[in-house]
Amino acid sequence: MKKKKLVVLGLTLGLLATAGAAQAGYSYEGYDTQVGAFNGSGYSNYQTKAKGGAYATLISRSVGGSYTVDARETGHSGPASWRRDVTDSKTYSLPSIQSAGYDAIVQFSNDLNTPVNVRVTGSWASN
Repeated sequence: MKKKKLVVLGLTLGLLATAGAAQAGYSYEGYDTQVGAFNGSGYSNYQTKAKGGAYATLISRSVGGSYTVDARETGHSGPASWRRDVTDSKTYSLPSIQSAGYDAIVQFSNDLNTPVNVRVTGSWASN
């Protein structure tokens, strides 16, 4: 009887852990990063992809100065295509090639001729 309870408890904890990981990709998480000058990069925090291939959602609050940056989701499966000209106060869908259950991240990039670091803030969900 004791062994049966332990098995049930183990299965329950496993299901709860899986459910929590799947939800992580649907929650919005803030980002605040510097994107390096002259085609430099900056990165968000990682999230666990809940649904493989689902477009990520990027809510851009601010992009420093009068600049724009490019953004893409990347991770274990490699980088997706760039979303060009991300600017202040807009929401963007980012293509994804990430598999469910793997970590994903947003990579930001400046143009080749941007002579300064650009601060970007907002939130995102890997979905």
